[in-house]
Amino acid sequence: MPATKAMSVASDLSTPEARARVTPPTAARAGAERTQWIDSAKGLGILLIFFGHVYSTVTPSTLYVYIYAFHVPLFFFISGLTLRPGAGPLGGVVQKKLRTLIIPYLWYAFLGYLFYVAGYLLAQRQGLQVPQFDYGLWRPLAGIFIGTIGEGRIINGPVWFVMALFWTFLLGYLVNTHIRSQLGQWAAIVLLTGLGLALAGRVTLPFSGVAALSALVFFQAGYRFQTERVLQSLGQATRWGLLVVLFVIGLFSQINGFVGFGEGIVGSPLWFLLFAFSGTLMVVLLVNVADRWCGWLAFVGRYSLSIMLIHMLIIKSVKVVLSGVLGTSIQVIDNDVGLGLVVLGVSALCLVPAVFVMERYLPFTLGKSKQALARVAPRP
Repeated sequence: MPATKAMSVASDLSTPEARARVTPPTAARAGAERTQWIDSAKGLGILLIFFGHVYSTVTPSTLYVYIYAFHVPLFFFISGLTLRPGAGPLGGVVQKKLRTLIIPYLWYAFLGYLFYVAGYLLAQRQGLQVPQFDYGLWRPLAGIFIGTIGEGRIINGPVWFVMALFWTFLLGYLVNTHIRSQLGQWAAIVLLTGLGLALAGRVTLPFSGVAALSALVFFQAGYRFQTERVLQSLGQATRWGLLVVLFVIGLFSQINGFVGFGEGIVGSPLWFLLFAFSGTLMVVLLVNVADRWCGWLAFVGRYSLSIMLIHMLIIKSVKVVLSGVLGTSIQVIDNDVGLGLVVLGVSALCLVPAVFVMERYLPFTLGKSKQALARVAPRP
């Protein structure tokens, strides 16, 4: 390449925005190491979500308040890490996200409904009065098309996240593609996030709209964290120091109380943002300083979508079986530490073959092609 042309190309790529438009911010540009820490963060995040759905959240423990303060915002932050504004025509971008997010949402929301119908009919046949079935058959079915969790609308609760992520991604893509200045981008993001937080707990929007708006600030922060190469600017000692500080900040999350992000339960918006960001950045720094030991977390993280979509149905099924075997109620199991550990262990064992089947034999339900997964599907 002639020197003048090389200088011209280098000049064109001198800004973070230009670099982000030309090359992916993950493996293709930075190698396997950066891919591993992103996957490790996903892995740790999905394990926290999995654990968080084992016990009851009616009377959340101190540990639950701590975990729920950041484990869902973490995933929106991670999603922003790989944003590529202007990567293609809007129609193509939307089509891809419909395939990779909305198709999985529909498949596994309907699967959750089928689980519900089976339990409902069984309870009716045996003359049992089960509070979980008080919503009847119509409301949970209609709730799939409303796309917002709460009041019996979505049986497989965690799938609300992929619905919200679709809209968060779309809004984030539009803002960063069509607003050129960083100041303008942040102004739009703060305005939209502020609207979401103002509506949280007061108004329910379809398609997880409140959560999608509220999550935009985490998505944008993830995008800027990567394009501005924040991590690369921090030395190892600085990372350890920040990690300790962020962990200590998170201990005060009890001030804000329990957060149910999908249901619009955020407490004080300022406290929520503080603890959500501190926990998110804590995880990012943790998987970086412990990178050499996180290979197994990275492996789990590569299948985080499958785990997100199926884990709640497995947990609920294990609880139902355990309830029948022990002759006790699910409410008792939800609040018993020992029985919860049994549910956790059995569910984890069941999750391995379930994810294997999803990835190897049902990739279309995940918006993936079977051929693309032939080399990477997990083995039981």
